[in-house]
Amino acid sequence: MNIQKLNGCLEGLRKDLGDGLLASSIVSTDDGQVLVATDRSNTAGATLLNEITASIREGLKTYPVELGQYYYIDVAGNMGILAIPFGDYQWAIVVNKKQVKLGLLLNVVLPNIINAFEDAVVS
Repeated sequence: MNIQKLNGCLEGLRKDLGDGLLASSIVSTDDGQVLVATDRSNTAGATLLNEITASIREGLKTYPVELGQYYYIDVAGNMGILAIPFGDYQWAIVVNKKQVKLGLLLNVVLPNIINAFEDAVVS
């Protein structure tokens, strides 16, 4: 895991989403440890999202399906949360829905950050 490249991933995300990016963090799914974050002082949300992902995975075990590449939570108000589980890690992205179009987020930004993350893990 190349932490410097992970920080570069966050910088790329800031560039792509601008003021529409409210927060982002990459955590270890094993223990919820935050590896990198846009705001290191506010990481409780990343830990909570890690627990939500674990609950979703556990709940899906009773059905013949698994959690896919990502999930999106539409939060009341102007906030949306994109969660991208990567096995041992999870990337959480919180956006302002009024400033970031969902199509742009899922069809342009998401593939770019998945590739950047995979590059950081391989390095």
